Amino acid sequence: MLFSLMRARLSPRPIAHYALLLLFVLVAALAGLAAFVFQDTARLKEQVAQSDQTLAHQELEGVIALLTQQAESAAQALMQWDEARQQLENPVYYGYWRHSRALTAGVLPESLDAVDLYDLQGRNLAAVSPGKAGMPAQVVTQNMRPFLVRENGNNYLYYFFPFYQNTDQTHLIGYVGFRFDFMRQLMQLRKFRYVDMASVRVEAREGERILLQDVVPALQFRTTANPEIRALEKLIIRSFYEIAILIAAISLLGYLALISFVIKPLRRLSGHIGAMGRGQGELLDESYRGALAVTELENIRQSLNDYQQQLDDMHVSLVHKNQELWTLAHHDPLTGLFNRRAFDDDWRAMHRAHRDVPFGVVLLLFDCDHFKAINDTYGHQVGDQVIQGLAESLHGALRADDRLYRLGGDEFATILFSADIERARQVAERCLEHVLRYDFSAYGVKEPVRISVGIAHLDDATDDALQQVHRQADIAMYYAKRPGQSKIAIYSPEMGTGQEALVSNAETSAIYDAMADPDRLEMHYQPVLALSTSRIEYYEALVRIPGEHGLIMPASIFPVVELRGLECEFDLAVLERVRRDLASGRVPAGAGVSLNVSGPGIVNARVNEKLMQYVPLLSTHKLVLEVTETALITQIAQASANLKRLRKQGFIIALDDFGSGYSSLGYLSSMPVDLVKFDISLVRSLEESGRQAVFVGDLARMIKDAGYQLVAEGIESEALLQRVTALGFSHAQGFHIGRPAPLASLRTVSLRAVN
Repeated sequence: MLFSLMRARLSPRPIAHYALLLLFVLVAALAGLAAFVFQDTARLKEQVAQSDQTLAHQELEGVIALLTQQAESAAQALMQWDEARQQLENPVYYGYWRHSRALTAGVLPESLDAVDLYDLQGRNLAAVSPGKAGMPAQVVTQNMRPFLVRENGNNYLYYFFPFYQNTDQTHLIGYVGFRFDFMRQLMQLRKFRYVDMASVRVEAREGERILLQDVVPALQFRTTANPEIRALEKLIIRSFYEIAILIAAISLLGYLALISFVIKPLRRLSGHIGAMGRGQGELLDESYRGALAVTELENIRQSLNDYQQQLDDMHVSLVHKNQELWTLAHHDPLTGLFNRRAFDDDWRAMHRAHRDVPFGVVLLLFDCDHFKAINDTYGHQVGDQVIQGLAESLHGALRADDRLYRLGGDEFATILFSADIERARQVAERCLEHVLRYDFSAYGVKEPVRISVGIAHLDDATDDALQQVHRQADIAMYYAKRPGQSKIAIYSPEMGTGQEALVSNAETSAIYDAMADPDRLEMHYQPVLALSTSRIEYYEALVRIPGEHGLIMPASIFPVVELRGLECEFDLAVLERVRRDLASGRVPAGAGVSLNVSGPGIVNARVNEKLMQYVPLLSTHKLVLEVTETALITQIAQASANLKRLRKQGFIIALDDFGSGYSSLGYLSSMPVDLVKFDISLVRSLEESGRQAVFVGDLARMIKDAGYQLVAEGIESEALLQRVTALGFSHAQGFHIGRPAPLASLRTVSLRAVN
């Protein structure tokens, strides 16, 4: 009844369907049986091999036990030998006795390789009487356990026993030692069944001692070939081939049937469908019907004819409209590059194409340095031309099959598939070179246009990994923008620690709150040493912001400030915070303070007004105004005029981070500067002995001879301090001199001499 019900429910099927199902079941059953037999025979073989190994160890332990019994018997025989006792009482003729009597008198077994007697202090009698000792010259009487030692390429087993004068073993008169050739004794004492004696060797270095109890574990050997194992291997191989031949024969028959009844017709249908996709398909006429022996395929033929007639009418118009819409939706109108939508679509298409195969990708993110300043200075039309120039130079640096995307603003990206970090670095360097060679001055831009590149790599890209790798490349890109860093940065987890503020709402909010209320800022002051007097001359004010998880450091603050164009607002907050410290008297009179001002702040009227509020404090404090050389200053004339006015009021002007930014010598010659602060990267090169150290030394002497005072940053050792002193630097700053500290600690170190 059940069979009748199943037959009623099932519609008729071609016989090929059941043939393939039967073939699959048969092959699966045979494969399962073969796997089961192979697994059981392999387990049996392993058990036999383990048993042989255990028996081999027992054989070796038995031989060593016999050897130990032989040594003990020899010791008892020697103690009963009057000549041996006489040697311990009077060793005058010991050398003769040991060479001529000990091993030839028949008292001791011939298997002994050497024998020696020792006095109560453990000294070999050969060292007391004339003669050369054949055994150790001294033994430790408290520890006389037998041991094996490798000497001159041979392995010797040593036994030592106490020597008693009487049989009741109450009167100890010395000690006896025996030496056996270990390998020779193994072969003489027993014929081994499980141990292959030709393979036995001791894992020991020359002169290394191994206690007797550890000798067997230290032996390396093979077990003798087991005929049962060989027979089992032959059985496994024969069974494997028989099963393989059977499966191959069945598979071949099934394959032939599959070819005849299914694959050939499907190929013809597939070819026709492909032709339809290319717009080349024609209706399948009745002559095709003879090749479609399967009912389902015939139904497909009829359905294809019905749909193809309708598709042909729509195909031509849809092709043109789709192409036009796709181009508009996936290309950037300003540069002609692929846009953010194309970037997302390509990522998803790539993932679909490699869904089951892990693959790696490298994302390169490009961003123009200080594009906002260029855009604000020269206007949006020039800004658009700069974007077009960047697009042209970056596209020319990539390979023909690499796509360049404009994600928005001055941000570009490209994805490298199946590429490693080294190749990505080479592509990034090539892009930097193309941008540097591009003539942006044709648009009226006087400053150099540069880019920063962030690189992030994923070993196994997934569909939801785009946001992660984009975020990592974004962090790396902002890391590359930091002063003193290479313009190419490869993401590492350590970067996230200093760059999380770019994506952290909590830290970004803390920065905005601090700009609104300068009291939320926390200033730390780092001492600057005058090398001529070896005293602290002034302190540099360095900003920190308390956050939810501790202090937010400058490495996290300034990328947010620069990204959002808040340099002037942040300068105002910091200057107000330091002014309050000075006005309140918390900074001791006579202690100078160094203030940092950004490039945009130099030319900002509000920032200059805030600096003028410091003028009354110049009578009690030395004030140094540091202009960051890594900042892009587009209005050099205005900046110079502002600095000259401040300098007349009594400010000392310093060029900060010299050697790591845009136009070091250009700024130095264009602006009024008293102090030149060499960047940490330049100062640390003085610790080396290469060409860069020579260049930095010559550069320092040249600037000093031009009348400038020099400040060395990053001094972390006494040797480096002595080096910059010898080069003529006037001031030094770094952890070796003093770390940045809160204002509460300033009184305890103010104007303290540094030895």
